[in-house]
Amino acid sequence: MQERDELMKVALLGYGFMGGAHLAAMQRIAGVEVKAVSSRTRPSSDGPSRGNMDLQAGPLPDSVKWHADWRSILEDPEIDIVDVCLPTDLHREVTLAAFRAGKHVLCEKPMALNTADCDELIAAAKASGCVFMVGQVLRFMYPYRYAAKFLQEVGRGNIVQCVLQRSTGYPQWGSWLVQEERSGGAILDLLSHDVDQALRLFGHPRSVRANSLGPVDTMRGTLRYDDGLEVEVEGGFLPSGASFSAGFEIQTKNTLLTFRDNMLSRREDGKEAIPIDIPEHDPYFDEIAYFIDCCRRNAAPTLCLPEESARAVAISLQLKASRDADGKEFGWGL
Repeated sequence: MQERDELMKVALLGYGFMGGAHLAAMQRIAGVEVKAVSSRTRPSSDGPSRGNMDLQAGPLPDSVKWHADWRSILEDPEIDIVDVCLPTDLHREVTLAAFRAGKHVLCEKPMALNTADCDELIAAAKASGCVFMVGQVLRFMYPYRYAAKFLQEVGRGNIVQCVLQRSTGYPQWGSWLVQEERSGGAILDLLSHDVDQALRLFGHPRSVRANSLGPVDTMRGTLRYDDGLEVEVEGGFLPSGASFSAGFEIQTKNTLLTFRDNMLSRREDGKEAIPIDIPEHDPYFDEIAYFIDCCRRNAAPTLCLPEESARAVAISLQLKASRDADGKEFGWGL
């Protein structure tokens, strides 16, 4: 077992939009050395801005070795942790190879394109004895952590409505994202964030159904629960040029908790909404620092278990099937 103060050496596989955000976070975590990065081409100072949040994947520090092929990185016995920020269709192959090489793995969401692959990855992680976590970063964002505490305060049974929303313009920063066979489409790639939150906050639904909101790749999904509550997840890929938007509304008979336009507020008994301060923090830093601490302790990532990430994949795929079947309702048998 590794000592808590031991230097952890990390390899980052994939250096696009999310890879750049992960590298920037890891460089600020004490006791961590980013030893290697793999990408198709070597990152440079004039590389394009990627993603829907204007994050820049800049040049690599001289101390980080660049590899064109991720396979050569896994051969390095000094690497403790592999951070997989590659397209979703590569997650299974790369993560399985990392476990065979004895590496801990942080994998970007969604875990995989289908439930069979998720099951295989979870089994491989257990067999390897390595720590495995999927990057459900909303679990580390303050507004969503506040929402979980809000439910504990008011009581799950007093919630009368919940809507989780997320949308962005048709992705221009990665051609693989719009190839459904590679990304799974908007529901699996984008809205699985909010599906994961729905499951975390309210548990497993009795059934799910969904319809399209219109072009381009959109959904209004409903998760129905035994007590009559319906949780809505809506959004997706909109026409090119649409701005990124994410938020939620959670309501009891007397209280409305809202997160919209990066502002969190709470309204009681119909009175004026009171803003809630959002502490300045980097959720990617918090997420990765937590995972690395789990690796140091060889402990399960209880704040974000892979089994829970696999359920988010399963529900997302059911919602997609319902939308494609014009709103057919599917039961959830867990």
